[in-house]
Amino acid sequence: MMKYILFIAMIVLLGFFSVGIPIAILPGLIKGVLGLSDVWLGVILGIQSLVTLMSRHHSGTISDLKGPKVAVIRGTFFAMLSGFVTIGVVFLNHNLGIVSLLIGRIILGYSESLLITGALSWGVGLVGPTNAGRVMAWSGMAMYGAIAISAPLGYLAVKDFGFQGGMFFAILLPFIAGIISYFVPSTPVIGTMRIPFYQVIPRVWKQGTGLFFAAVCFAGIAGFSTLLFKEKGWENAHWVMTIFGTAYVLARVFFAQSVDKYGGRKIALLFSAVAILGQYLLWQADSSSVAFVGAALTGFGYSLVFPAFGVEAVKNIAPQFRGVALGAYVAFFDLALGVTGPLAGLVANHFGYAAVYAFGMITCGISFFIALNLKERK
Repeated sequence: MMKYILFIAMIVLLGFFSVGIPIAILPGLIKGVLGLSDVWLGVILGIQSLVTLMSRHHSGTISDLKGPKVAVIRGTFFAMLSGFVTIGVVFLNHNLGIVSLLIGRIILGYSESLLITGALSWGVGLVGPTNAGRVMAWSGMAMYGAIAISAPLGYLAVKDFGFQGGMFFAILLPFIAGIISYFVPSTPVIGTMRIPFYQVIPRVWKQGTGLFFAAVCFAGIAGFSTLLFKEKGWENAHWVMTIFGTAYVLARVFFAQSVDKYGGRKIALLFSAVAILGQYLLWQADSSSVAFVGAALTGFGYSLVFPAFGVEAVKNIAPQFRGVALGAYVAFFDLALGVTGPLAGLVANHFGYAAVYAFGMITCGISFFIALNLKERK
């Protein structure tokens, strides 16, 4: 059982570099080279998540009707295509470069939808729904492990080889993920009909809303931590996402089994409270050291919120609709990223970058209260 979970996690890890590396290197390009505003930064980063959101049901349907392996392999292909299109920003004039960047982000949004929805459904299909928490925990660990590694990798690649050097890894690593996918067994295609999205949302909306508000803290760190450090005059901003991702991974390593063991509601309550503390420290930080601690607590707390709400969301969902249900649940994460980018940009423009984390503290608090009022499904 565990070997299949590790195979899926490895595919997600390598594939998600297509997302993590641009997160690490795009803010500097958008602000420093293209000279665009914070709101534009939020829009360009957020458009990927909006496309992922809009395509989740489509990806879930492909996973159910054609098989999750097909969805994952298509996802890795579009990840590579996105990288090639995004590099166009370096070689085109200012306006065409922005267009190329936006198109690349749109393609990446579709790629992420296929990759993650397919991988989660594939993993649950391989090891069974009773181990859904472990699949989500390890897959999420791979996602944020990629983000953690992407920060120093992107920084070094851009420093030595320019923006296109960073994007080279965003193309190469998903290619390797696609190769690995061919050697992992397929799961039987048991879906025979397409279920409308409006019939899926009522089954997962409570858990999805909890995820939505918790995910704001990740979006704030991913999009604005570098700019916070610059505003404060602190160094080593590229380590924030590494520390966040490392804490995230450690929480998954030591507590991945706790979701299946103790239930999603209890874990969501405990870990969302830790994320609240982390966001508070980032908001009030008077030194880079305090900000690093805040990033670590945020990563550690946010780590198990996703599988905690997710396990409750997919229980009592018929296997033939599992891909669509997972797609609908993860769509709340995409919505959070898509909405948070522009909103956090507005908050930063009016109140400074630290206020982004006050905003995140409030939304994590809402997630806590949603978990508090959630009835665990047996």
